[in-house]
Amino acid sequence: MNTTLQINPGPRSHRLGLLAILAGLIMLHGSCEKLFMEEDAGRDPVTVFEEIWTFADRHYSFFEEKGVDWDAVYDEYRPRVQPGMNSIELFDLCADMLYELRDGHVNLVSSFDRSRYWQWYLDRPENFYYAIIERHYFKGRQRYVGPLQFAFLQNNVAYVYYPSFAQGVSEGSLDLIINSLGNSPGLIIDVRSNGGGDPTNGSDIASRFTEKKVFVGTNYVKNGPGHEDFRSYPVYIEPHDGLRYDGPVVVLTNRRSYSATTYFAQYMRELENVTLVGDTTGGGGGLPAFWDLPNNWLLRVSSSRFYDPGGQSIEPGVPPHILAEIPEVSDSLPLTEDPILERAIQRILTGR
Repeated sequence: MNTTLQINPGPRSHRLGLLAILAGLIMLHGSCEKLFMEEDAGRDPVTVFEEIWTFADRHYSFFEEKGVDWDAVYDEYRPRVQPGMNSIELFDLCADMLYELRDGHVNLVSSFDRSRYWQWYLDRPENFYYAIIERHYFKGRQRYVGPLQFAFLQNNVAYVYYPSFAQGVSEGSLDLIINSLGNSPGLIIDVRSNGGGDPTNGSDIASRFTEKKVFVGTNYVKNGPGHEDFRSYPVYIEPHDGLRYDGPVVVLTNRRSYSATTYFAQYMRELENVTLVGDTTGGGGGLPAFWDLPNNWLLRVSSSRFYDPGGQSIEPGVPPHILAEIPEVSDSLPLTEDPILERAIQRILTGR
């Protein structure tokens, strides 16, 4: 079934009727694979290419910001589509076209590959090694509170590692951690190399660290086929109506803090008692829209924008208040501490 899953659902697919007919044919003739390979004209390379280009043209959100002339991209790639192309040749050509968008949220997914743009972090330092945290800080003493790993470090500084926003955090888990902070000088939340997930998990966590409603930015969501057709609405973090923490908080980020993690970094950056330490996040400031293609591939493109209160896009990433890095690990430089985490601890203990 061909459907669109996106922030602003578009019109129902024109292929629903065709799919109903095909379902009847399958029941009558039995050979699903043969029917789809030989009788579905929508699977030819030209049709697939046109759908990919058109869906991106109508739903992608960063053409203007990134200076991409999508019509020129069409003129470059369309002549290279040949009716007799095999699936891998067509996939690679379409993936190269989508690569022009320079966006980690733009993917073409098939049974044999997934196109991706990872250059947003490949040329940046890693700035996170979980083994250092596990061996030299946790030392087996961490608690697993839902998806969170929680421990007290030197001088009773509290530390939480959150590996993925795809894993929801319950109110009970957050209550347990906040209730444990009575004698701690501050809290460190480590979201380095967190590739994202559900942004609402980030807003739920941020709501635990403010005593007032805070404007954190403006969301722009595609609402028409034009490249600049958007509706906008302000985004606020409101105080949680239960347990909250107003002590110093440091959030650790690196370049692989992406998508929902970038949103979380932006939310936290606007709170008075929060400091970001580490590297600029990887960006991913456009929530995705999805489209099922007629040959059973899946297309995903960014379909929104988010700007901070100063009007800066978070698509390139959210910068830290304090830049800190980890030197590259080598045989001559084995790491037994995390300089970014140490900088965060210093911030908690001294306020500097």
